[in-house]
Amino acid sequence: MLSNHAVLLQQICTQGEVRTASYDGRQQRIAFSEGYRDPSGLEPPPGRGSWRAFQVAFLLMAAQSAADGNAPDRGTVELIWFPTGGGKTEAYLGLAAFSIFMRRLAGPEDIGVQVLMRYTLRLLTAQQFQRASGLICAMEYLRRKSPQELGSNSFSIGIWLGGTTSPNRRQDAIRNLGVLNRNPRYAENPFILTTCPWCKAQIGPIEYSGRRPRNSPAVLGYERQGNTVVFKCSDKINCEFKTGLPIYVIDEDIYDSRPDLVIGTVDKFAMLSWRPEARALFGVGKTGDQEFSPPGLIIQDELHLISGPLGSMVGLYEALIEELCTDRRHGLPVPPKIVSSTATIRRYADQIKALYAREDVTLFPPPGLDAGDSFFARFARRDDGSLDRGRKFVGVHAPGLGSMQTVQVRSFCSLLQTPVSMSPENQDPWWTLMVFFNSLRELGTTLSLFQSDIQDYFRVLGNRTGKQFSALRQLRDIQELTGRLRSSEVPRAISNLEIGCTSSSGKSPVDVCLASNIIEVGIDIDRLAIMAVVGQPKTTSQYIQVTGRVGRRWWERPGLVITLYGASKPRDRSHFEQFRTYHSRLYAQVEPTSVTPFSPPVLDRALHAIMSGYVRQRGDESQSHSPYPYPEDLIDSIRDVIRRRIEAVDKEEVNNFEEIFNKRQDEWRRWQRTQWGTFGRIDPNALLRQAGAYVPIEQKFTSWPTPTSVRNVDAECESEITSLYVRDGG
Repeated sequence: MLSNHAVLLQQICTQGEVRTASYDGRQQRIAFSEGYRDPSGLEPPPGRGSWRAFQVAFLLMAAQSAADGNAPDRGTVELIWFPTGGGKTEAYLGLAAFSIFMRRLAGPEDIGVQVLMRYTLRLLTAQQFQRASGLICAMEYLRRKSPQELGSNSFSIGIWLGGTTSPNRRQDAIRNLGVLNRNPRYAENPFILTTCPWCKAQIGPIEYSGRRPRNSPAVLGYERQGNTVVFKCSDKINCEFKTGLPIYVIDEDIYDSRPDLVIGTVDKFAMLSWRPEARALFGVGKTGDQEFSPPGLIIQDELHLISGPLGSMVGLYEALIEELCTDRRHGLPVPPKIVSSTATIRRYADQIKALYAREDVTLFPPPGLDAGDSFFARFARRDDGSLDRGRKFVGVHAPGLGSMQTVQVRSFCSLLQTPVSMSPENQDPWWTLMVFFNSLRELGTTLSLFQSDIQDYFRVLGNRTGKQFSALRQLRDIQELTGRLRSSEVPRAISNLEIGCTSSSGKSPVDVCLASNIIEVGIDIDRLAIMAVVGQPKTTSQYIQVTGRVGRRWWERPGLVITLYGASKPRDRSHFEQFRTYHSRLYAQVEPTSVTPFSPPVLDRALHAIMSGYVRQRGDESQSHSPYPYPEDLIDSIRDVIRRRIEAVDKEEVNNFEEIFNKRQDEWRRWQRTQWGTFGRIDPNALLRQAGAYVPIEQKFTSWPTPTSVRNVDAECESEITSLYVRDGG
C-alpha cells in the first residue's frame, strides 16, 4: 500500500511544467511562474494514476524474492523486456519503493543502502535521478505521516558519479558553489538537480535579462550548511521540503548518510579499488564487519548496453560488487536480487550468465503464442479490429541530388516549414525537429548547414509557394545534445526540449536539436514527435532506441521518423532497398551481444583491481589504508569467489585465471608496497597507479595500472609542434 501510494504521488509531482523562478525587486522576494500545488492533494493528470497490467504483474511476481532473502527465486534475474516508452522505469521504481519500505518496516534502525540503481550513460543517469528523486520525496512525505511505523530517519537518495559530473568532496562542492554564486551564467553547475522533485520549483542559477539587482540571489536551492552543500526547495513558503531535500550528490555525504537508494553509472564502481570509504554503501564498518544490511536489490537499466569491451569489464567487477552485496551474517549467504530491463536484446540468457553468473533468468512479459499479443502487450487496434496508427518510418535516398548535404537541406526545410501553416493547437508535436547523427563530424557539418544553406533555402520555398517572408520559418534556437556538453548543461538541454509552443513560461520551444548517441536512452519527452536520422545507425538496437525518443504518446501524436540514406554508402543503399522488409520485422533484426569477463585481456587489465578492491572494502582500518603486510585471508576469500564464478560461466578460463592470480599474488608479496596509492597523484611507494598515467620508469615495473573507469583506461598521446628546428638552423 505504501509503495502504491508513493508511486501515485511520484506520477503527480513529476507532471506539469517547471515553476520558473524570478526575483521580484519591489517586494524583494522570489516569485514563481505558477502557484504551488501540493501533490498530495491533487488528482492524477490524464493518462496517469494507474498501473499498466504488466507493471502490476511484475511487482506481484518479484515482490516475494525482493523482500525475502531465502525465497526460492531470489537468485533468479528478472529481465523486463518491453518496447521503448512502455513503462519499464515505473515498474522497477515501484519494486524499489516496495523493497525500501519492507526493509524499514522490518527494522527501522537498519539504516543503509537498500537499492543500487545503475546506468551506463551520464545523460540517462541525470534524468532518471530526477524521476527517482520524486519517488523518494513521496516516500519521505509518507514517512513523516507515519513516523511510528517507518522510523525517524529520512528516506533519501544519492547520485554517485564521477568528479566531472558531481562533486566527490565537500571542499570541491563549497568551492563550486562559490564560483556559481559569483558567475552563475557561465560557471559549471555540478549539482545536477534543477527543479524541486516535489513541487517543480526551479532550483539553481536564476537568469536575469539585464544586470542582476543588488542583494538579489544568484542561485536558488543550493545552500552551504556547515562543511557541506545541501538542497532546499526554493519555495520557502509552501513546499513540504523547504527546509531540506533528502538528496545527496557529494560522495562524502553519500558515504556518511548511506541513502536508501543510490544511483550511479557502471563506471563509478571501478573506484572501489581507490575509495575505501565506499564500504559504507555496503553496510561494512571500519573493522570490516557487516554492521548494517547490504543492498538487497540491484537494478541494471538498459542491459543491452552492457556488452562488448564495456560489458566484459563490468562482468569482472560484478564478482566484487555481488560479494559485497551478499549478507553472510546469518548462516546461509543471502545474495542481492537482480532486476534488469531493456527494449532491445537477443540471447539474453547468455549475456546474463556471463555478467551475473546466474543460470536462472525470467523474461517478463514472457512471449505469447502470437507475436502481436502476449496478454500484457498487444498491437493497438481500432474498434473495427484494424491496426491503429503507430510510428511511421520514411526512407529518403536521393542519389540525383549529388550530395548528402543537399538532401539534408531540402528535407529539413520541408519538415521545419510545414508546422508553420498548422493551427496553434496542432503545431507543438511537430515544431521541434530532432536530428540524430552517427558521428560528431557529420553533426558539425549539418550545424554549418543550419547557419547558412538551410536559412537560404527557406526563401526558395517561399518563392515556390508564394509565401511572404513573414510566413517563413525563422530558426531561433538550434540546440546540441551530445557528449560535448558539460554535465551542468545536460539537464538544462532536456528542460529546454520540454518547453512547448503553448508554454506558460514565456520561453520559445527549441526549433532543432542535433543529437548524437547520447540520446539513445533516457530521453522521455512526450511532446517530441518528429525525428530525422542521418545515415543508418551502426546497429539495429541503436536504431530502435534512438527512434523511440519520438511518438511516445502515439494515441495523440504518432511519431514520424525520416531516415536519410547516403548515396555513396553501400550499407545505406542496402537498407533503403530492403526498407519495408527491414522495418516490418525490426525487433527480429537486433544483433546478439558478446560478454567475456574472464578472458585473458580482461583479467590482465583488472583482476588486480578486484583483489585490491576487496581488501580495501572488506579489510580492517589498517588494511584499507596499506597493502602491507600481505592480507592472506582476504586474498584467499576473493580467489574462491572469483573461481566459483568462472566455473559457473566458463570453466575453460579457470587455468588462465589461476596463472594470472598467482602472478599478482607473487607481485604483491615481493614488492612489499606500504601505500595503496592516491587517485590523481603519483606515489613513489604505492601498489596502485592510475591506468593511463605516466610514471617514472622504476615505478612502472613495481606498481599496477588500475582502472578508475571501465571505459577509457589507455594512455592518451599528445603531439606538439616544436620550434627546435629554428634554433638548430634546420
